[in-house]
Amino acid sequence: EAAKSEAAEEVPVPHQVPEVPEPVKPSAAPKVEEEKQIAPARQINIRVAGNKYPLGLARFMGSTHVVVGHLFAKGVTEPIYFFGWGFTWVPWFFMLSGFVLFSAYLKNPKEETMIQYVMRRSTTIYPLYAFSLIPAFIIGKAYGTMSAEWPTLLAQSFLLQAWVPHFTENALQMHCWFLSCMVVYWFFFPPMSKALKDIGLLQTWLLMIFFFFLPWLLILIPLYTHEEVDWYKEHDFYQTDSYLDLGVIMLKYHPICYFHVFILGMLLAKLRQLLDVHARSLPHGCFSWRNPYNLVLQFIAPLGYAGVFIVFSDQDLDAKAWGYKLSARVSVLLPFQAMILFGLAGLPSLPFPLFSYAFSMMDFLENYSYAVYVFQFLLYALWPQTGHVNLPLFLVFVYASAYIIGNCIQQPLQKWWAAHPNGQLAVPFLLAAFFMAGCFCPTFGESVPTMEDLPRVIRLNEAMVDMDLGLTDAGHVGPGEGAAIINPSVLLKDDEVIVLARRHRRETRQQNGWYEAPDGERTKAVIIEQVWHSTILMGSQKFRDQTLVTQMFDHWPRSNMSLLGNLSLDSWDGLSTKDGDAWRDLCVVERWIPSNKTLMRLVVTGPEDPKIVTTGTGYEIAFDSQPPKSVTTCRRNTKGMLDSVAQMYLASGVQNTERWRPTRAYRLSYGSYDVAEKNWIPFVYQGKTYFVYTPVPHVIVSAKEEGESKMLYSTTFHPLHQLRQKWPQVEIRGSAQAILVDAPNLTQNLPRPHYLALLHLFDTSTKRYAHHAYRFQHEPPFMILQVSSQLPLSEAAATPNGVAFAFASGLAVKGNTVLVTYGAGDREARALVMTMEKLDAFFHCG
Repeated sequence: EAAKSEAAEEVPVPHQVPEVPEPVKPSAAPKVEEEKQIAPARQINIRVAGNKYPLGLARFMGSTHVVVGHLFAKGVTEPIYFFGWGFTWVPWFFMLSGFVLFSAYLKNPKEETMIQYVMRRSTTIYPLYAFSLIPAFIIGKAYGTMSAEWPTLLAQSFLLQAWVPHFTENALQMHCWFLSCMVVYWFFFPPMSKALKDIGLLQTWLLMIFFFFLPWLLILIPLYTHEEVDWYKEHDFYQTDSYLDLGVIMLKYHPICYFHVFILGMLLAKLRQLLDVHARSLPHGCFSWRNPYNLVLQFIAPLGYAGVFIVFSDQDLDAKAWGYKLSARVSVLLPFQAMILFGLAGLPSLPFPLFSYAFSMMDFLENYSYAVYVFQFLLYALWPQTGHVNLPLFLVFVYASAYIIGNCIQQPLQKWWAAHPNGQLAVPFLLAAFFMAGCFCPTFGESVPTMEDLPRVIRLNEAMVDMDLGLTDAGHVGPGEGAAIINPSVLLKDDEVIVLARRHRRETRQQNGWYEAPDGERTKAVIIEQVWHSTILMGSQKFRDQTLVTQMFDHWPRSNMSLLGNLSLDSWDGLSTKDGDAWRDLCVVERWIPSNKTLMRLVVTGPEDPKIVTTGTGYEIAFDSQPPKSVTTCRRNTKGMLDSVAQMYLASGVQNTERWRPTRAYRLSYGSYDVAEKNWIPFVYQGKTYFVYTPVPHVIVSAKEEGESKMLYSTTFHPLHQLRQKWPQVEIRGSAQAILVDAPNLTQNLPRPHYLALLHLFDTSTKRYAHHAYRFQHEPPFMILQVSSQLPLSEAAATPNGVAFAFASGLAVKGNTVLVTYGAGDREARALVMTMEKLDAFFHCG
């Protein structure tokens, strides 16, 4: 879109090209006479390429892939690997602009100052961009979701947001950062055009090779210095508190980091001009299939598209190994994208390649591709469906909206902009004034959007029901105070049901104080603490006799009533460290933001996610927690900042009826202090507690009362191993506890004793969970035997507009009933209740 009007100014190239006379040599007369007798070569009956480029469909497909990629990143589409590569088309738009603009200059040079050129080109991008900022600002104020502050808004009114790393990721319409780069390239276009217009073929090729090689430095330098290729993953969105953060933001968005892509587009235009001269000089003419250029051009664009399609689709290429999220952005894929651009354009004097001719039928789409790109997030904000998006319907909505916007808003704005050169100068100032006034106005509506609760009961079929467990908090800390009971774990023992869960509440605190740097220097700072209040809750319920319990649980899958409804849970106050101290004052995570002298601190107040098992003589509770300061030295990262990670602990001899009785918990020694240790699966074998440390490989560790643990067995279940290789962004983690099952008449797919357990797949790119049951041997080495299809847990978002998820935390079996307990969106304690036969059906292959 940025370069479209330049091409429109070109004089149409006639369908016939003047014949180029062949050079006459004195000794060639007999040969010429012989050639006159040769039958004329078959001619190509397609119009010449000229300087009207069939790029409309290519632009439109690129914009669409960007839109789908953004939805994929939000986790609201299907987890299709191809979707995640949409971001790679933004650099291609830079290349396309350089190509089209320099092609026009080579044909018809214009003498303009650098400022004049930028103002003329701004007609194609600024009016619609400026218009889109107004509804984006209003929506952000209305819903309290706007992260941009007045300096950022002021900068982006003048398209300066990509220059300042502190602004870029917080800007309104953040995805329009590339426009901030484009005006820079246009500003330097006049002098660059003069420098490149007279270079020869060899110089063009050498410069192109250099620019093709340049992005590979992002891979080669880390390899040479023995660093991780994906070093950039340490950066979190919105973070600007370290040199790494600033460097990643600059590499992703700064104009300097994409200048080579724009210049490469110019070099493609020069290469096209030089090759066209050579193609016209060949003896068979421009419209003959004997002209080798006509044959080669048929394959360039298709091969370019084939190349990017393979990269986007084949996960065996191991994209993480070459740091694709940064290197592909700046851009390792340049050769393929250059082939697409050059192949579609063809050579001016030759007929269109057949692939390009087919694309030219859809050139009208270029009128709407820019609107699709600019308005994608505004349209998503208006989309009535929350959570998972029906992608085909959403794209239809986007395309229809782009058609209306293109004809009713974009074209009138561009006409006005082109007709009022003096008015152009006033618009950025007026836009900035609007933002400044709006920043000091109160929000127009609720600061936090409300979130709908899941239905209390979801009947899936006659043998399976999903429901809210209905647990209550005896501490009287309820939804009104922002607390929730989540991640329950259930133990069924004889005539008693024991339930553990986690009380969870978030709080933000802000105060003035001092920040002491790792080198001892003290600085006055604003301290913002994100506090996660976490407490383990415990409760139990006894029934009259064991037979009654079995009957009630056998009926539960067909009932819409929770057997645990209104069960009261209270705090586990007896939990203490190995030294007998109360479980509090835990290690924290800190992040220093020097630009505004702010210290961000994550504080977790207590243990998290308990799992209960019984050895026959007592109860044992496993949980994860940040380490207590009283028994450990808090971990620091390589920058010297406090950077604690969760560890696994085990408490033995727990009395569920005496929650106040002091019970010491010990850190399980097999874990690492440098890695977040959680999701271990406890199970009991021959009266002793063991853990599944990881599902892939299936590592079994022992556990003693005082925390001593060591690896005993390690086996591999090949289907899970292959899944991890195919989907490297997916982590396979354990869930809940494992239960021994010996009911061959109910488990037809595995009619022998086995342990039943849960695992979940976590997609690090989309933040989505998928939960599965699995079975492993009932005796050493405890190999995995089967993995089920996905369990239908109900998902909810933890925050407004967040990704919906569920987290399986408990597993219990009683008679013919299986109980999978879980937390939905850190908001509800729920259970998926089903018959054993129904669960067994999830293990059926085919």
